[in-house]
Amino acid sequence: MASKKIKKEVFIDDDEEIIIVKKIKPSLLRKVLKRLLFGISFVLVGLIALTPFLLQLHARYYPWIDLTKLDSFSLNGINVYEQIEPDVKIGIWYVLPSAIETSHDLPTLDDYLKQYVKSDDQPIIMYLHGQDGTRATHYRANHYRMMTNFGNHIVVLDYRGYGDSTGMPSVKGVVDDVLHVFKVIRKACPNNPVTIWGHSMGTGVASWTMHYLFQNHTDFKKPSGLVLEAPFYNTLQAFVSYPLTRILNINPYFMQAALDSLATVKLDFPNNEIISSLPLPIVVIHAEDDTVIPYFHLELLQDYVKQHRDQNFPPVRFVTVPRSAGCGHNHIYSYPKFEEIVSDFAFLKQTPPA
Repeated sequence: MASKKIKKEVFIDDDEEIIIVKKIKPSLLRKVLKRLLFGISFVLVGLIALTPFLLQLHARYYPWIDLTKLDSFSLNGINVYEQIEPDVKIGIWYVLPSAIETSHDLPTLDDYLKQYVKSDDQPIIMYLHGQDGTRATHYRANHYRMMTNFGNHIVVLDYRGYGDSTGMPSVKGVVDDVLHVFKVIRKACPNNPVTIWGHSMGTGVASWTMHYLFQNHTDFKKPSGLVLEAPFYNTLQAFVSYPLTRILNINPYFMQAALDSLATVKLDFPNNEIISSLPLPIVVIHAEDDTVIPYFHLELLQDYVKQHRDQNFPPVRFVTVPRSAGCGHNHIYSYPKFEEIVSDFAFLKQTPPA
């Protein structure tokens, strides 16, 4: 039936029946949703505007934590510092098995290595941590403790701008920090098996460090092996799948703007390409329930390596930690078979070729 509108709220149909339509007032829920959407939009715009700053501000420092006392973290070891550049001094932990009695009266890492590394077959691991926290973050301390229980000596550093290390972080800067410490180790222990072990973002630093060492002729023996724990495929894939940035997928423009900012700060860790080009034993470990850097990164790396790695190079070993273990991104050291896996890394005890 046709009807004609008399008022906003009253309609009369052809049979002269009056139909009253009440104006619907915006509900409280609708108001809340509008404000929520506005808030989300504001946060997204803020993220895009701040992306260049956030990508450069990797440093985390907790001033209430005393990084000089390893016994506070149930670790046996020494805290030392190395001057990298005039305005860059980095903090380092040298963590030893609990059975070794340590003193704290020597001035440098070189001195301590010469005192405590008693033979050329003593394994030394350089541990490169991820983008958050410091060398003292609790799960990292648990990792060092576990690895020293296997008889390894661990050297871990806070990159420039992290922890109590001075300076501002950059790709070149953090790699320079690692190279400096590696050279200190090699000077004190020229023949020992040295493994570089990177976790999360530290896998990118480890890969770039290895790339430099193998592309540039040095007077030092190369590392004996590389371990990448919870690695990412490359910077782009890491950024897109990182939990904080997944929200940008709501709108393709937001994600593209963030990726443009990523390119601006020149943060590039091409793990897939570097791993394929390194002529040394490599182990990649990833947990299926990793929600920070999802497990598919290992699968992407595996496919790329299969297609691009020289068949004459030592093989890359891929180790999957099952979802049932509940290790996630930061706790692979707690996997019941962790010691069994690590003890099978032959390069940990093999002296590298000259």
